[in-house]
Amino acid sequence: MKSYWILKLSSTVLTVLWFVLFSHIGFAQNGSNSKSLFFPVRPGEINYLSGTMGEIRSTHFHTGMDIKTSGISGLPIYAVSDGYVSRIMVSAGGYGHALYLHHPDGKTSVYAHLLQYRKDIADYVREEQYKRESFEVNLFPEKEKFIITRGELIALSGNTGSSMGPHLHFEIRDSNQRPINPLTHRFSEIKDDIPPSIRAFALKTLDIQSRVENQFGRFEYPVKNNGTEYYYDKPIPVYGHFGIQIDAYDRLNGASNRNGIPKIALYLDDRLMLKIEIDSFSFSDSRHVKNFYDYEVRKQRKKTYQKLYIDDGNDLPFYKYQNNKGIISIVDDKPHEIKIILEDIRGNEASLVIPVQGTKPVTVLTDIDGPHRNEIETSISENYMIINTKFDDQTLKNAFLYSNRMRYELLPAYHSLDQAVYLWDLRIGLPDSVSVCEKSKYFNFEILLPSRTEFNFYNKVFDIKSFRKSLYDTIYLEAYYQSLPDHRLEIYQIGDPNIALANNIQINFKPVLDYSGSDKYALYSTSNFKNYEFVSNKWDDGQIKVLTKSFGSFTILEDTVPPQIKPVKLSPKRVSFIIKDDLSGIKRFEARLNGDWLLMHYDPKQNFIWSETLVPNNPVKGELFLYIEDNVGNKNQFETQIN
Repeated sequence: MKSYWILKLSSTVLTVLWFVLFSHIGFAQNGSNSKSLFFPVRPGEINYLSGTMGEIRSTHFHTGMDIKTSGISGLPIYAVSDGYVSRIMVSAGGYGHALYLHHPDGKTSVYAHLLQYRKDIADYVREEQYKRESFEVNLFPEKEKFIITRGELIALSGNTGSSMGPHLHFEIRDSNQRPINPLTHRFSEIKDDIPPSIRAFALKTLDIQSRVENQFGRFEYPVKNNGTEYYYDKPIPVYGHFGIQIDAYDRLNGASNRNGIPKIALYLDDRLMLKIEIDSFSFSDSRHVKNFYDYEVRKQRKKTYQKLYIDDGNDLPFYKYQNNKGIISIVDDKPHEIKIILEDIRGNEASLVIPVQGTKPVTVLTDIDGPHRNEIETSISENYMIINTKFDDQTLKNAFLYSNRMRYELLPAYHSLDQAVYLWDLRIGLPDSVSVCEKSKYFNFEILLPSRTEFNFYNKVFDIKSFRKSLYDTIYLEAYYQSLPDHRLEIYQIGDPNIALANNIQINFKPVLDYSGSDKYALYSTSNFKNYEFVSNKWDDGQIKVLTKSFGSFTILEDTVPPQIKPVKLSPKRVSFIIKDDLSGIKRFEARLNGDWLLMHYDPKQNFIWSETLVPNNPVKGELFLYIEDNVGNKNQFETQIN
């Protein structure tokens, strides 16, 4: 680690010196009086993107474009237009070092993941950090303090914050701070003559009477293509209401990155059903990306299928036209054609044609996807439980489902020679168990959580409160609790982690075991009971109350191990350390030199901190003290004398 940082600093020293020397000189290329935007990285040269505005990320829509910097930090960053510095932000995560410029037309340009600011801005930031005794700051300078000219050098590119590699994240926001697509400015530095690509599509039944290939559920299909014309080569039997999902992406010249597609239109027999245009949105909209794609598929298989229908709870502003929310309804016995047209920001198009055949469902099928062994498998799709089982003697049986203290006899919805599928509407009641062919499966359903309303649920080991905007749709909540006193372990499985939540729900954990003997116990979330993520150590009368945006597994663990401090460099020029914690994580750290606060920059990706004095190049001499604390209050410290 030590050698890595020495090499990194050595490789950028010439760039930094040049940067400081010319930090106030405007860049003349393309004409300083031009109304077009100046490109922020390597202006006048061909640049490449690793991300575009509006593309789907796991928890948000991407709000800008990511400009590649050849895998290195330290490239000069230029102002795209005249204006002034309206905001400066330094954080360990998120945008890292970010700079915001306000322009005369009311728009704001944002430059994120920066290595450092130009000298006068850097001096101001450092002084504010020392004044506030905090590495992380959010500053709003007076508009006269940093007047910026189009093409003026403002920063160096970097890899700070949550960036996974060196690049510039660049945004343009309107007067209401809503991100808009920077590529609408048609920068000559970005080339794109490549149309979108389509890998696959899926059809999903949306009510209990609907079928795709005579079955209920979600079904994926690969595609073939002839240039930009994609197609499926045989008619798909369909009936009732169903939605379409698409696995597609866009590429720009010179980069292999798979980017989002801003425009999609869906047609049924040449009739427009849905038109999507992602050109601007608010940050509150961005959080609701989880209802824009199939969240369960992405969580389970890391594949992103965008929904071409408006699901329950979806209030996103991208739908410029919608007929029946984009839901396809076919109840005849005629052939139909579904067509999808995808268009990128430069007008490059691709299309997909899907032939479907209206087919009234039959109940006897030659083959059904399902369990390989003689067992019962269940899944939930929309408001329905799918019950799938094999049987040995090839004698078709009815299923018996127990709910509401009653027994319901279910006829097979469809079957093959050795397999049957039964469907149950969960709105009738939450099942306790289901039995078929002398086999049984038991469930842990606790409650139906309604959407768009405030709702409270209480039991012996946890309480749940959902708020009016917590849920996209009704949730049929399964929960499981297990106590292992011999191991001092309690396990809470609350809800399905593959279900997306719109906003926070509140969970109040009520442990059965006694944790009063130590103040180092905290609540952790886990997906595999090997890796744990700290949630909270705030106890109130023996309980832990948290707000969370995801269901999953939780447990309570004790962390008695203090965080680690490993010196990397101790010299009058700079001190640096590796700091890390194996369980609850780093909460805070502080360094003091001869009793005075010392700025320590922090890169959590590398678990690395390093010093910067208030007056640049002042020596770090004297008594150095470093304090570090984890999230449950374990502390460590390091003291040394530097001469």
